Amino acid sequence: MLDAVAVLQCHGYTVEPDDDFARWRIDGGDWITLSALLAMALRLGLRDGPGRAQ
Repeated sequence: MLDAVAVLQCHGYTVEPDDDFARWRIDGGDWITLSALLAMALRLGLRDGPGRAQ
């Protein structure tokens, strides 16, 4: 999860969690699920593997 947040932040996005870290908001937009956050990070370069961000 933290790798996904780091990838998005490196691409200039502002990422914030809700109180339970179950939903996330990117650049003040609508709340999205953790799986949607991970999907977005994968599209931007999060590589599959132990803690590796491209």
